[in-house]
Amino acid sequence: MPQKVMMIDDEAGIAKVVGLTAERLGLDFRSVTTPEHAVDQFLEYNPDIVFLDMIMPGKDGIDVLNEILATGVPTKIVLVSGYGDGYLNLAEGLGAFHGSDRFPILKKPFRNAQLVELLTGMTNGA
Repeated sequence: MPQKVMMIDDEAGIAKVVGLTAERLGLDFRSVTTPEHAVDQFLEYNPDIVFLDMIMPGKDGIDVLNEILATGVPTKIVLVSGYGDGYLNLAEGLGAFHGSDRFPILKKPFRNAQLVELLTGMTNGA
């Protein structure tokens, strides 16, 4: 069974790029564009890897990250942001609070080669 990747991002175009790359690497992919439903979909899908955008309307990535970490479901989380490091620093602190390791970061705009390298490393147990 292929590993599962979930993208939580209000930008459907970004999710499409990640999805096409993940599927090309033989991974199963699902995207969520409404952060209010992200945790329910996370629990239903039970992904191995989550790409989480930090800036979204309604509920930001910090809120979603806190809810995902609070579930206790083990998953690898990649923080995605095209803005400054403020949200990323908050996310790192939240992760430490929940006992999680550092999160890999994917800065927008990213090159497809960066995405492939990140996905390959994460799915090979790196």
